[in-house]
Amino acid sequence: MQIEVLASIFTIVEGEFKVLLSRKKTEPYKGYWMLPSSIVTKESRLEETINKFVSTNYNLKNLKYEQNHTFDSIDKNKKQRTIGVSYISIVDSRIVETINLDETSAWFGVDILPKMAYYHGDVIENSVQLLKEKIIQSITLKKIFPSDFTLPEISRMYEQVLGYKFDKRNFRKKFMAADLVEETGEKTVNTNGRPAKLYRFKEDIDNKLLF
Repeated sequence: MQIEVLASIFTIVEGEFKVLLSRKKTEPYKGYWMLPSSIVTKESRLEETINKFVSTNYNLKNLKYEQNHTFDSIDKNKKQRTIGVSYISIVDSRIVETINLDETSAWFGVDILPKMAYYHGDVIENSVQLLKEKIIQSITLKKIFPSDFTLPEISRMYEQVLGYKFDKRNFRKKFMAADLVEETGEKTVNTNGRPAKLYRFKEDIDNKLLF
């Protein structure tokens, strides 16, 4: 039996959740896309293995991972049973902008995934389900938006992950009533509409449930 660790690494761009994928270069599933993944050796721990793989291959260092789910895969290797252990990490979009990916890697919106190799599509689906549970927590939301943001960005993110539309006024009223954020005094530079106020999370916030 072998153990494979996989990482669903998410970032958010203009309110859209995206996941990091790489195109498979060899058969089987040549040309399909897959999550960052690596087989665990006898000398390595699970999280240590995926952290080293991501750091080496994507230059994303010192990410914080959360173990999510275990998959009993049957199509990874017909000759040897494979157990898949998935991890989740959320990356600040400002860090993503500094990473130069090669032509075999890209960020995809979680609702417009390409053809996925093996069981990796199931891993992403499972990871998104966990996100649905976590993004209603203020601490998780602060991790997703560590830098300045607009309220429409947060609203779009919630709509994408939770799968339903918010009334703009009600969303703003309820979100601001939680007293988690403060205005930065700055606005977006937007040529397609009115500039939007920029907010940031306060330094010390309680882990409240939202929505």
